Amino acid sequence: MPLVKLQATLAKAAGEKEFEVQARQVSELLEIVARRYEGKVDKYLKNAIVLVNGKNVNFIDGRETKLKRHDVVSIYPPIGGG
Repeated sequence: MPLVKLQATLAKAAGEKEFEVQARQVSELLEIVARRYEGKVDKYLKNAIVLVNGKNVNFIDGRETKLKRHDVVSIYPPIGGG
């Protein structure tokens, strides 16, 4: 099962940093994450930066990127500043 790693304020909102999940693609994984934390992380997921094995999914197949059993999915909350 893919390993999900929550980063920065996303991990703080969720109350944990990582867990395994059964999902076939990134969009399904993000839906599972949203349900798992019952609204606590929704504001971060919409514009989250998602990496699969260190590669930004925007440069693969976006949120339709397929997942394999040993993939590591890192989810970063949107970064703001100025």
